[in-house]
Amino acid sequence: MRLPGPASSLYARSVRVPSAVILLLLSVGCAASGACDVDGECDTLMYCRDGTCRRDCTTDLSCGPGRICTSRGECVSGVRPDAGPDAPPASDAGPDAPSIGLDAPRQDAPALDASALDASALDAPAPDVPVGFDAGLDAGADVLRDAGPVVPGPGAYAYMRAAVGGLNDTVAVAFHPDGSYALVLERSDEVHLYDWASGTATRFDVRVAGRSVTLDDLLFSADGSTAWIVGYERISATDSGVVIAFSDAAYRRGDGVASFRRLAVSLGGERPSGIERPRAASGGPGGGHPVLLTQSGTSPYVARLRELDPVAETFGGLFVARPTGAGCDDLAFVDNEFGGWGLVLACGTNGAEILYYTEIGGVGEWRLGTGGYGNVSRLDAPPSGDYALIANWSSDRLHRHEGGALASTSASPSIASGIFDVSFSADGRFALVTGRALGTMLRGTVFEFRSDLYRRTDITDVSIEGFALPPYSATSSTSLTDSAWRPGCDGGLLVGGQLSPTSVGMIVEFQRAGGVSCR
Repeated sequence: MRLPGPASSLYARSVRVPSAVILLLLSVGCAASGACDVDGECDTLMYCRDGTCRRDCTTDLSCGPGRICTSRGECVSGVRPDAGPDAPPASDAGPDAPSIGLDAPRQDAPALDASALDASALDAPAPDVPVGFDAGLDAGADVLRDAGPVVPGPGAYAYMRAAVGGLNDTVAVAFHPDGSYALVLERSDEVHLYDWASGTATRFDVRVAGRSVTLDDLLFSADGSTAWIVGYERISATDSGVVIAFSDAAYRRGDGVASFRRLAVSLGGERPSGIERPRAASGGPGGGHPVLLTQSGTSPYVARLRELDPVAETFGGLFVARPTGAGCDDLAFVDNEFGGWGLVLACGTNGAEILYYTEIGGVGEWRLGTGGYGNVSRLDAPPSGDYALIANWSSDRLHRHEGGALASTSASPSIASGIFDVSFSADGRFALVTGRALGTMLRGTVFEFRSDLYRRTDITDVSIEGFALPPYSATSSTSLTDSAWRPGCDGGLLVGGQLSPTSVGMIVEFQRAGGVSCR
């Protein structure tokens, strides 16, 4: 049931949450079934320890060196068989290019203590429900599980706005693969490094010679050594694309703003709007190389895909371009009908197109999605690359691209008006759909998609209640524009804000109830 009542403190929303509910939401490994004597009395994704159903992990990464995560979420000693010899280390491409005139960092205010997390005003989460069970029973054993995925039950979420001062409208966020920090982009000029352990953020001004730079997207390399930030400057009414490389090693050395440097690439007249790398077994045009999406012109626009060599730090390999009826804003790797790689483009600026580029037998081809899909904004795909979900901001639908084609939009579930972004967790079990604040009693729009359950009844509203009240103080112009799941746990960060009447940004921590705690 909904939990009514006024905020009980400065950092609570407009819901009064019983202490027992808060303990349920914030405990690590809390099971819906409570007390137990044996594993069989717990949910299938939990184990029994000291009379309580528990869950410590979702992947081996959660357990630490020399330990693995069992199917019931218990960390135990052991190693998994090696898939083969490790690849030799890549040779150094030479010394880093010098940094270019970036301003010094300023320390932001510390984030709130984790104990300030509020419980989302939702019903208590249902127990996780596994799929793909065999019909029979082993003698004296539990039901056999197939190798297929396990679909969790609907979630409930706790939220906490971080106390980061002087933050303008934020548009993108990504975690380092080890989860120790995240990079957050303001809409222009500044990047924030949010340190997870301390809950503090440091601001870096990435302008050169005082010229404003629009920031659109960012991506970490698989090993976390580099993050690429893409955007553009406008010089004498001409757009000029920018790629900024962030060095993890330089940051950890304490190099500060010198950790950010411009790549010497030519993108005259282009506006980079997205960058992505392949994660599925199908790979990409250059194996694991990232691909940059840019747009140029207006009516028609031109979309370009460029492969970035991360060692040489130059463009090479894939380069394709196509006129489009709308500006293209985002991209995702999604397999084609033969299991090969492809790229879906969401184009929703001043028009509406969904494009797909793929290569079959070494021959490249473009495909245009058909159907009434409206203005689309951002999209994402799970690590398997089997499909992508695409947010339609001009109405309320969540579209799907699979097997090299856009699925019938008549089957697209209606979520909420103004949805903007889709972001999957690292293991692909969950995705969050976020967008513009809605409702008479304003709510921060957040919906949970679970492991390929595409019916509207399976997509859970986990929006932030009391969004107009402190500490959020949101308006109807406020949007949650991006989210990122922290590796190794069931939580992460939401970012967003508003441009008018003044530019205000926010960073919000989230935690899924009953999952692996991030704190």
